[in-house]
Amino acid sequence: MSDQSIQPKAPAYHRQRLLLFFLEFAGKSLGKIELQKLILLYTKEMQSGHYAFVPFRYGCYSFLCADDLDLLEKRGWVTSEGNRLSLKASLAGEKWAIASEERKAVRSWLKRNPKRGDALIAETYRRYPYYAILSEMKERLLTPYEMKAVESSLDSGDNKNGIVVFTIGYEGILIEEYLNKLIRNRVMVLCDVRHNPVSRKFGFSGKILSQVLPKIGIKYVHFKELGIESEKRQNLNSREAYDDLFYEYRQDLPRRIDALALLKQQINVEKRVALACFEKDPHLCHRHCITDLLKSEFGYRIEHL
Repeated sequence: MSDQSIQPKAPAYHRQRLLLFFLEFAGKSLGKIELQKLILLYTKEMQSGHYAFVPFRYGCYSFLCADDLDLLEKRGWVTSEGNRLSLKASLAGEKWAIASEERKAVRSWLKRNPKRGDALIAETYRRYPYYAILSEMKERLLTPYEMKAVESSLDSGDNKNGIVVFTIGYEGILIEEYLNKLIRNRVMVLCDVRHNPVSRKFGFSGKILSQVLPKIGIKYVHFKELGIESEKRQNLNSREAYDDLFYEYRQDLPRRIDALALLKQQINVEKRVALACFEKDPHLCHRHCITDLLKSEFGYRIEHL
């Protein structure tokens, strides 16, 4: 059977096609680190919203991009050899791609940006020093002057001393945007106050967060006892329904003595702690009931991210 007869179906998402365009025109193959750096520079320069990035071991990293590449490989679009990726040779220039204006833009952009390897990595660090803050390679690739830009990239003028309890919801944002909020606010511990920390949204299950957060220097702790059971969250179709739910929760919350004591311990030791749940608006989430109690009982400073 010929390759033509078993060619995979065109990728469903435009962002996945973008990855294939890069592999098509970047040369024989690209390292996984190189591809992430090129996609960062391209999305910044071209103001493309396909992927977001977070500081990581080798600089900028997109979990969604890495997941898309794994999927493209499983579906037969991409081949890998070690840490290098390439587009399956028989698929280059296929009809699914020929009419794409972005395909032409990628080809033109890559001609203007020929750096690869360490030169490419260093270039991303110089242009976007924030993404180098957790890099294991920055001291080797950057000058002392350039390192100062990396070290100061998190300075926002905010007072970083003292205890702060943040709250954060992941509704409507990507995992990388979520992580950047935590990093930029120097959060030390994410306290997941969902009763059942599962999510169909990419990256937000408790299992994934417990694996990813330590890699960026943030501890993950699940406080199941501070959550609200899913059956009590049914039929929340009005503000009155939310108010009734939160009234009941507020009455019961002080009785959850052990969980509150552990949370207080985390706050006092780690200083910068974030309570995490789903809703974007903290007032539609029980986490604001917890912070109201923490503020009234212990005087903690509260910030909703």
